[in-house]
Amino acid sequence: MISILLSFPTNVFFVPFVIFLVIMLVDLVFNIVESVAPEVDLFDAENIPGAGLILPPILSKVPLMVALCVSFFVGTIVSFYLVQALNAVSEAGWMMVVEVVSIPFTAYLALFIAAWLLKPLAPLFDKKKSFAKVDFIGLKGRVHSSLVNQNRGEVVVQHNGSEFLLDVRVIEPEMSMEYGDEVIIVSQNKTTKHYIVAKNS
Repeated sequence: MISILLSFPTNVFFVPFVIFLVIMLVDLVFNIVESVAPEVDLFDAENIPGAGLILPPILSKVPLMVALCVSFFVGTIVSFYLVQALNAVSEAGWMMVVEVVSIPFTAYLALFIAAWLLKPLAPLFDKKKSFAKVDFIGLKGRVHSSLVNQNRGEVVVQHNGSEFLLDVRVIEPEMSMEYGDEVIIVSQNKTTKHYIVAKNS
């Protein structure tokens, strides 16, 4: 079986699969890919017109190494069985031409099968959903900094068992708060992103 995997045209998919699998396993430990090329996304084709016909958009939702590994693994399986079927039909010299022509067909089919297999996993890798957004308006907290005034201040807010350190200010110039004071979050400045607080009386 190994000899078949390493023979043409199956090796076109099997060798890259092994390489990407090793890179992915090493990356799990040392995080190489993200540190070397954090912005690289070879499968980011969402904004290209008609890209869905060439490249399944779902592949842009998963990590690059996972998409490559699964795609080349599927390509290896498809190519393996296709070669077996072709050899059963004929072993003539012209079959080499058929095998060469089958490579892009196999690659295209492998991408869509890989996309179908990875679709259930896509939400797990969605960075936009990885952290839940908390609405702090109306929540109570305690002053964490030495004081809170119009220029600076920090407040610790507890929400669902987690602590959040927020950058806060007060509106009234005469009002100031000290460490340990209980406050309530009134609003958020959309420009500077800091929160406005008032003393919880």
